[in-house]
Parts: sequence; C-alpha cells; structure tokens
Amino acid sequence: MGTVHIFFAGALIVADLVVCTLIGLKTKGTAKDAEDYFIGGKKTGTFLLFLTAWASFSGAGNFIGQAGRGALEGISAYWLWLGEGLVGGIVMGYILAPYLARFKYLSMPHFVSGHLFGGDRYIRRIGGLAALMPNVVWPGAQIMGVSYVLEQVFGIDYRIAVIVCGTVFIFYTVSGGLTAVIYADALHGTIQMIFSAVVIFFGLGLFHFDPGFLKDQIMQIDPTKWDLFVEGPTVILTGFLTGLVGAISNPIFWNRAFAAKDVKTAKRSYGVTFFMNIILVFIMITIGIASLMFTNAGDQALVWVILNKMPPICGIILAESVLAACMSCADTHLNCAAANVVSDILDPDSRLDSKTSIRYAKLATLAAGVIAIISGLYAPFIYALGTYGYTVCGGVLIPMFVMGVIFRGDDAETSCSRLSIKAARIGVTLGIVSAVAFEMIPALHAVFGGGVIPAVAATVLGTLLPDLFLKD
Repeated sequence: MGTVHIFFAGALIVADLVVCTLIGLKTKGTAKDAEDYFIGGKKTGTFLLFLTAWASFSGAGNFIGQAGRGALEGISAYWLWLGEGLVGGIVMGYILAPYLARFKYLSMPHFVSGHLFGGDRYIRRIGGLAALMPNVVWPGAQIMGVSYVLEQVFGIDYRIAVIVCGTVFIFYTVSGGLTAVIYADALHGTIQMIFSAVVIFFGLGLFHFDPGFLKDQIMQIDPTKWDLFVEGPTVILTGFLTGLVGAISNPIFWNRAFAAKDVKTAKRSYGVTFFMNIILVFIMITIGIASLMFTNAGDQALVWVILNKMPPICGIILAESVLAACMSCADTHLNCAAANVVSDILDPDSRLDSKTSIRYAKLATLAAGVIAIISGLYAPFIYALGTYGYTVCGGVLIPMFVMGVIFRGDDAETSCSRLSIKAARIGVTLGIVSAVAFEMIPALHAVFGGGVIPAVAATVLGTLLPDLFLKD
C-alpha cells in the first residue's frame, strides 16, 4: 500500500476509535439496573437487533479466523462450518432464538437454572463458569484479529495494537453496558456488510469464480488440502459437534435473543443474520483455501490476500472493517462475561441493589477485558481460543438444556424439569471437569481430538444415571 492509502486507512481507524469513545461517554450512567446493563431493558427493535446481531456474530473468527482455518486445514475445515454455520445456524437462528425471545433472563445459565431446574444456585453458578469461558476468550481472539491487520498495514507492533484496541472497547462497554454495545454495533455492522461484499467479490475472483479451477490448483500444491476425510472419523465428529454446540450455546446469541423486544423481532432479525452468516463463513473458508495458490500465510491468509492480491481500495478499508468486526464481537462477549460473573456467580438470587449490581458489573467487565488482552497477547492462533470456549460452554450447558426440555414438567410455562436437581448438579460438574481435562491434557486431547464428546457424555450420563436413584 502507498503512503496515501495508508493515510486514509489510518484516518478511518482513528475516526472509529473516537466515535466508540464518544458512545461510551454518551451512554455512561444510562443503565439503571442489571436488566438495563445486560439486556438493554429488553427494548431492542428489529433494525438495531439485526445490526448488533450481525456485527456481534461476524467478528475476527468469521473473517480472519475462518479463512485461516481454510488455509491451514483445506476443505476439511468445512466440518466445523457444517456444525457451526449450517446446522447450528439454522437451529439457533430459526428455532431457538425466537423461543428464547419470550423470556427476560439475563444469561444462558440464568435460563437453564431458572426455567428448567427450579432456580438452583449451584447449577446456575457452575453454568456461569462454563459460559464465562467463551465470553472471556473470544474478546482475546478478536483483539488478535485486528492486531494482525494493524501490524501488516501500519507496521504497528502487535502488542501495542492489542493494548490500544482492547482499551477502547473495554471503555465503552464498561461505561454504557449493552446500550453502548448496540450503538457501536450499529456502526460496525454497517461497515462489515460493505466490507464483506467487496472481499467476497474479489476473493472469488482469485480462482475466476470457478471451483473446478480451484480444485485443480490445490491438488497440484497439496492434495491433502482437498481431502474432506483427511482426518479420522472421531476428529471429524469432534469438529462437527464442537461447531454445533458452539453455535447453539454461544452466550451472545442467547443474550441478543433475551434483549429482543418480542418474538417477531427476534425471528426477523435472527433469520436474516444467520442466513447471511452461513454464506459468509463458507466463502471465507474458500478464500482461505484459495490463498494457498499464492502464500503459506496460515492464520493470516485473508490479510495477506487482501493486501497483495486485491485492489488498493480493499487494503484501505481492510483495517477499519476488521476493527469493526473484532470490536463488535468483543464488546458483546465482555458484556455477557459480566452477566456471568455478577448475575450467575456472585448474585444468583438478585439480592444486590441496583447501584451495587451496576458497580459490580462494570468491575467484572473491566476484569474480563484485562483477561482478554492477556489471552490476545499469548494465544497461538485465533480459532484456538474460540474452540476452547465452545467446548466448555456447549459441551455442558446444551446437554443440560436439552435434557431439561425433554424431561420438562407438565406446566408448560414454568417448564421445570422432572430430573432430580441433585443429579443435575452431578452432571454439570462432571461435564465441565471432562471438558477442561480433554481440552488441556495432551494425552486425553489426542483420544477424541478435543473435549466436546467427553463433556457431552459426562454431562448426560452424570445426570441421567444418578437420577435413577436420587430424588429431591
């Protein structure tokens, strides 16, 4: 990129950071209680919900991370997309989100505990810990994404970029809660749609819009990159399930559904958002695969292709667009993390007064932001962070949700499960222990290629078997 292009790219970045800071200042003090801070008072309409949902769901993972997976794994990367993007997107966007919009819960653990397991504090607190994992690690992944770009475009030290961008989105998220996040996302969602259209057009042009040509080129470079079954069945199943439970359990999807004004609002907004997201992720993986014709940039494949194989205009909007994608996803996860800490773990009985709960929420948001910055500095690659969070959260809370619904009681409104709460406590505990063990211990990780299968099995069996003997 030339000096003029770099100047305009830098101007867009600075303008965005200034606007986000002003949003934080403008919305400071607008949240009067936990409901305002975490779900915006459940007043979000169709247009704003669509923009904030699209912006939040299309972060660094769906842009840079998915293209990076395509470059690293080839077409086998589509197994995770099949679970996360296609099946998970259809279930979450068209079935689950409209259902959740009926309720005014503050988080996924709040719903699972309060709606299905009699408001049990233990289940809510352990569920809060499980949901906290993706909410803390995903902001770190977003910071990694934007810092890749700033380093490539401007030559800024990666660590400085992580700290500066992290500080800005932490500031406005702490200041205004979900209200600030929604306004920032409205700006960022618009930017992302323009960026997506431009990158998709020129990205598909890399292989002349011809999948056959792309296949021939990749087969010459590395045939394993065009082998859908290069991995064993267990690893494939793990990838599919990790994506599926990740999409269905992603806390920001639930948070936005609870924030929707009504069911019709959620149905319209989520339907369009997930339709667009399914297509976007599929194409980003394809562009990552196409990058192998030119470079071995791996996790940074999309950044390299835009800067080296697309017109200069793409490079100009690259940094700003990725900043928009990353910050809009990171701010939402920070807000959800604060809900997990304050509402689920510290105060599941809602005993704190409004002023104290807001103060704790801001402190929790700040703490989660600091952890995100640290993870962004030291994680190996973008999607590593996300899949850890998906495994712990999805492998535990989704089975609890499904079992709770299957065994729900006769009262359709309260829908409290007939399962023993004591048994559910055992299941959720065994599930989270198994998820962490099979993700973090190399010898165990090698067995299934991840922790999602052991987590689901431990949660289900750990609940259903004790339920045969335990009664509340």
